[in-house]
Amino acid sequence: MTRCAVFLLILIAFPSALRPQEHEAQPAGSTEETGKPAANGSTQAGQLPAAAMDSVEEVHPLLEALAMFALPKILQDGVLFKEYLRSEEFRGVRETDGDQRAVDVLFRRALRMCWNNPYSTLVIVLAAVLDHRRVGVRVPLFGPLIWIPLTSEFPGDFAARRAALPSRMFADSPAWGDRDKLQHFFGSALAAALTESEETAARVGEFVEWGEDMFIVEGTVESRDSEANRRGARFGLALLRDRSVLPSAFMRAPLHMQWQDSLDLHQENTP
Repeated sequence: MTRCAVFLLILIAFPSALRPQEHEAQPAGSTEETGKPAANGSTQAGQLPAAAMDSVEEVHPLLEALAMFALPKILQDGVLFKEYLRSEEFRGVRETDGDQRAVDVLFRRALRMCWNNPYSTLVIVLAAVLDHRRVGVRVPLFGPLIWIPLTSEFPGDFAARRAALPSRMFADSPAWGDRDKLQHFFGSALAAALTESEETAARVGEFVEWGEDMFIVEGTVESRDSEANRRGARFGLALLRDRSVLPSAFMRAPLHMQWQDSLDLHQENTP
């Protein structure tokens, strides 16, 4: 009886779980907008690593819907995903194919682990790309009062994962890298996916940036962070429409350019 009740609740909450998913048609040749690999197995910027080029596996929609609520599974997936991030295999991907392609490999691996569920995928990716072990909350006139842990990793594991994060994803990434932009990108992607609204995701990003500047120890506001937020939101919405979208499609243009500018530039330079 209990199992039947749970199943009925799932059907009520996810009425589309038992019918095939429909994806919106995308205009031909618009790899920058869709993020999908081209028909010949490569994207505009070149060949992807084999690990990222595997086709998205077919998963029953009901199983995909359940992935977000299988709490022990998502916790286990998060731990295994961080282990992969620290692995020699992933290090080889970065050295061979570059950081932009490495982000695709990471994301596609997380998608497979999470049974194609976009929400749980973005959750474990976001948790894995956080580059702070804890954040300090400061109060005006009093200074730092509370330090909030962001991970349960041992210090050595955290340091190894942080060092393994891709950092040169954008054309204008500085010499010290853009490692922190990953959390902006995937955090906004998650907000956009949950709300199904780019505008709401933008407001969430602005609030976070305001709070970081006002209350977070050593927090600063940077225009490139805001652009990473905007691109992440576009990626999150695209992911809801099509599970084969790749994050690198939204990382090709320099971060100092607005997204619309980068899209126009891509279209102008694409035969």
